[in-house]
Amino acid sequence: MIAALRIVRNPDDPVAVEAFARCVLSPHFLQEVMASPPFPLTAERRDAGDFLAAVRALARRRPAQDPDTKKLWRLVFQVENLRALARSHHALAPLVDEILSQSVGPYRNPLEERHDELTDPADSPEAVRLAERLGAAIAGERDIVIEPQEGLEIALRGMLIAAGVRHAPSSPTSRASATSIASSTCPLTLFKALQLLHARDLETALERYVTFDLETTDGDVATCGVVEIGAVRVVQGEIVDRFHSLVQPYQPISSRASAIHGYTDHDVGDARSFAQVWPEFRAFVGDDVLIAHNGQHFDIPVLRRLAAGRAGVDGLVFYDTLPLARSLSRDSAKLEDLALRFGIDAGRAHHALDDAVTLARVYRELERRRGIRARKAVLVNLLDYLGLALALEQGTPSGERDLLFTLAKFHTLGRYSDALEFYGVERARAGSAAPPVDDVIRRLGGQALMTRLRAEPDPAQRYPAAVARLRALLEGDASTTLSDSIDRLLERVALSTSDGIEVSPDRVNLLTLHSTKGLEFSRVYIVGVEDYQIPGYRESTENRQAEIQEARRLVYVGMTRARERLVLTRVERRFGMEAGGSAFLEEMGLQVQGAAAE
Repeated sequence: MIAALRIVRNPDDPVAVEAFARCVLSPHFLQEVMASPPFPLTAERRDAGDFLAAVRALARRRPAQDPDTKKLWRLVFQVENLRALARSHHALAPLVDEILSQSVGPYRNPLEERHDELTDPADSPEAVRLAERLGAAIAGERDIVIEPQEGLEIALRGMLIAAGVRHAPSSPTSRASATSIASSTCPLTLFKALQLLHARDLETALERYVTFDLETTDGDVATCGVVEIGAVRVVQGEIVDRFHSLVQPYQPISSRASAIHGYTDHDVGDARSFAQVWPEFRAFVGDDVLIAHNGQHFDIPVLRRLAAGRAGVDGLVFYDTLPLARSLSRDSAKLEDLALRFGIDAGRAHHALDDAVTLARVYRELERRRGIRARKAVLVNLLDYLGLALALEQGTPSGERDLLFTLAKFHTLGRYSDALEFYGVERARAGSAAPPVDDVIRRLGGQALMTRLRAEPDPAQRYPAAVARLRALLEGDASTTLSDSIDRLLERVALSTSDGIEVSPDRVNLLTLHSTKGLEFSRVYIVGVEDYQIPGYRESTENRQAEIQEARRLVYVGMTRARERLVLTRVERRFGMEAGGSAFLEEMGLQVQGAAAE
């Protein structure tokens, strides 16, 4: 994610592109790539464009069906598409969600991998109604209370908190305006309602773009000429303008190419040259993103080669729809097959303008389906609490419920979840007659399975916890531009000790309490455990119970992250005022020692 954001922030930075390559390619294969012609690059040819050109040239020399060749092409597609994302997003959170959906790196979102087996939350009337009620309560800063359900309410409240809902008190509220979640609400409905709320901010579609297609003299990307250019401009999903021109290639059209697109040397004999057509085509594109389907293999490098050195070529930004089509379906990703599957009239196939029109309509449908998938796959970090809730519910078996329980229980039992600890503490605090933790573990698969899952770190199981940490780092960003938001996130990440899966011992880990889920440290220092700091001045003086309970939970989470030593710090005076009597420390029976309690 960080490597991808660096490319979005500075598309021409070769260091960022090479860092991203290290995420996509294995260390051994990357070393082989960098040692192969046309690598290593000279100092004069060491920019992002030359790096990708070298990767593309190497991929063309390798066997097309070789898995490593496909990895090289995947790198090209992803880097080129990342460069276009700054045009389609204005906020960091939806940009992060789209990059996550591209499955960069070896780890996957389990909800996204099984999205075709899950229902769209928007198709559930109960989830839609609950999402509307929750959305209104969150906007009005009203408490959200859950009716007692023999322990299930604890898991549902944990799900709300993990989704970022701050007004979810553990005890009944006195506020008349509180929003109640009825005991008849099942965990799956709440989960899908929260997905709907989160997905409202996932703006993924480009507001305007140009789809294009080329027809050529033959299939040699290095030498072919163009015989036809077609393009259409799309604004808010509708085609508003078209561009079409035949081109004199000044070389013969092969018989194979004529059999595909139907053009002969006679058809283009009086056409203008590419040099004459280029200024009009470039003016038509303007500042819009150029979209092609499987264009990185052919159309895009051909266009760049023929336009090299001409005005405006360096300002072009491309987006290829092939990776999106492949990620949404295991069926054929050919343009004509996609059009047939979506019920789109493809016109005259292999004619540039018709293909550009077809692509515009296909891309609109791909974006619609991407939105559906996004709703199904968001909030993967809630899986552990969903698994806990489904184990407590013991509801009527159904295909989707069983699938989600199978996916979620491994995260609930895994080492990166605090769901079972949260359940145990809340159950004991409330004196609930809810099932004991051991019984819940048995329902989830048993102690032996939990022991095995927690014995060794599993990067794949860590994915939801890592996403939760990432979202915590995004919270509270008041930047006005996407570039500023990316810069602030990169600055925060620079403070982290994480280096991939491992931990760098020579760096200090500075984290918010929200972002420590799934982590442990030899020493933990919680700074500012003072009245009016935790939970805050207004919360303390106005006795806001929901915020006070959330502060207690956060302090507890932070305390349980320490393996060897925990240090809680406070000061006697802050900004010239008394810092308070350390009510939380007194609650826990901890003696205050000077300026710190250990």
